[in-house]
Amino acid sequence: MKKIMMTAVVLSSVLFAQSAEELIDANGCLACHAVASKKAAPAFAGIGKRNKRFEGSDAKATIMNSIKNGSSGKYPMFADSAMPAFPNFSQEELSTLADYILAQSSIAKGKGMGQGRGMGMGRGMQ
Repeated sequence: MKKIMMTAVVLSSVLFAQSAEELIDANGCLACHAVASKKAAPAFAGIGKRNKRFEGSDAKATIMNSIKNGSSGKYPMFADSAMPAFPNFSQEELSTLADYILAQSSIAKGKGMGQGRGMGMGRGMQ
């Protein structure tokens, strides 16, 4: 009986988990971001590539933190805009979004410099 209940709990969490695309759509992320091109904010592909390059093994945690707490100043070409905080996302949702963004890095163009023209990630800035 316990095994059946545990299986039901695991299956229900899988069935109710939202995909990255669903989270992006439901939260209006595409109003500012695009997958591979610039809009009012950097493309997901560029964010993924740039964070992999500058943050290495901390790239996922850095992206999750930026989504949860918001950020500004990381991308000089977007210095006049700020990413709002999304504190209501669960850790699972943040992880799903960060994995999606990092996966887009393979379609990013350029040498991984992002929009900062090689000036770094603006460490210490949110």
